[in-house]
Amino acid sequence: MKVILIGYRTSGKSTAGMLLSSRLKIPFTDTDLLLEENSGMPIKEIVALKGWDYFRAMERETIQILKQKGAGVIATGGGVVLLGENVTLLKQMGVIVWLNAPLQDIINRLKEDAQSEAKRPQFTDGDLAQETADALKRRIPLYENAADFAVATECKSVLQVTDEIYQYLLESGIVAKINKKQKLS
Repeated sequence: MKVILIGYRTSGKSTAGMLLSSRLKIPFTDTDLLLEENSGMPIKEIVALKGWDYFRAMERETIQILKQKGAGVIATGGGVVLLGENVTLLKQMGVIVWLNAPLQDIINRLKEDAQSEAKRPQFTDGDLAQETADALKRRIPLYENAADFAVATECKSVLQVTDEIYQYLLESGIVAKINKKQKLS
């Protein structure tokens, strides 16, 4: 069984995912990092050279690879829900948890990334805040429909978010299933 974290970029999926995997004692994978490793280039470069459609196809292939692996925590790219096929694959793999971060938190983090030459490419050449608001407007219903559980991250530390996810997994019996499968392997 896998615990899959979805949400917009900078919502904390990778950070919470690493903490959660440590707590559950199962491997952690960031699909964006795996995709970069497999392609030999950063996402920003992939998108610049080959476009978003090519990137999305590589993202789908990465998810198909992960489907074959055992238990783990997976942090997905923010746009993974844009392809219905991805959501179908993810649902087959395990439980999907949406990290629902507020718009202003996302914008602030993206601005920090932009100043640090981060690898996240903008979708357009327009205003970052407007682009983010527009993208979230399209994606929120997709996140809601895909998620088995949602965590509102506003005013919470990454430890609080991780604890909330863990508590959900514990109460829903998923921790027991993961532990049982780990003992059998």
